[in-house]
Amino acid sequence: MATLALARQQKDRLFHTGMSLVVAAVVFAGFARTYYLSHWLPPPARVPPMTPLLHIHAFFFTLWIIITMVQPVLIAGGQRQLHRRFGWFAAAVAFGVWVLGNVVSAQSMRIGYRTLGDPYAFYTVTFFSMQAFGLIVLAAILKRRDAETHKRLMLLSSAAILEAAVGRIPLRLIEVTAPTSFYVGSELIILAGLLYDKATRGRIHPVWIWGGGALVASQLFRIAIMNSEPWLAFARAVSNIAGP
Repeated sequence: MATLALARQQKDRLFHTGMSLVVAAVVFAGFARTYYLSHWLPPPARVPPMTPLLHIHAFFFTLWIIITMVQPVLIAGGQRQLHRRFGWFAAAVAFGVWVLGNVVSAQSMRIGYRTLGDPYAFYTVTFFSMQAFGLIVLAAILKRRDAETHKRLMLLSSAAILEAAVGRIPLRLIEVTAPTSFYVGSELIILAGLLYDKATRGRIHPVWIWGGGALVASQLFRIAIMNSEPWLAFARAVSNIAGP
C-alpha cells in the first residue's frame, strides 16, 4: 500500500507540475506579440498603448504564473515548509492580480477591447473571470491544509483567468468564434483534471465536479447575458466610475 501511495504521489507531482507548465506556455503564446516579445514581433492591429498601470498588471499576472510553476516544483522536491512559507507571498500576489485585473478590465471598456465588438458586452468575459479567480484562490487558501483539494483549486484558479491569453493566440478560428473560443483553455484544464482523477483514483474529486462545473456554468451565463440591457447598463456604470 505504501508503494502504491508513493507512486500516486509521484504521478500527482508530475501532473500538476506539467499542467502549470502548460498554463505558462499558453500565457506566453497569448501575450508574446502584445507584451513578452513585442519588441521583436509585429503587434496585432490597433493594440492599445501600454500604460504604467498595464505594466504593473502584467508584472503581477506574470509573477502569479511563475508562482504556480514554482509551488508544485517545491512539493515535488520535498520542500513542503518552503512551499507553505511561500504560500503567503503567493496569496498577496493573487490579491494584487485580482485588484489590478478588475481595475484594468473596467478601464479597458474605454481604451481596450478593440476589434472585439461592443466593449460593454465583452466586459462580461473579464469581470466574471476575475471574480471566479478571486473566489477560487480564497477557497484554496482556506483549504491549504487539505493537499488534495488545495492543489486542484490552485490549478483551477489558473484555468479561471486563461481567457485573456487564449483570446490573444493568433489563430483565425479563435478570432471568428470570440468570445466563446476564449473559454476552451480553461475547459481543457478541467477535462484534464477529470480524466487524470478517473485514471489514477477511479473517481473524480469534488473540485472538478463542483468547482469546474461552476466555472463552466459561469461561462455559459456570461454568453447568455452579455448583450442584455441590464448587463450593458451595469457595464456602462462601471466604465463611468473607472473614468477616462
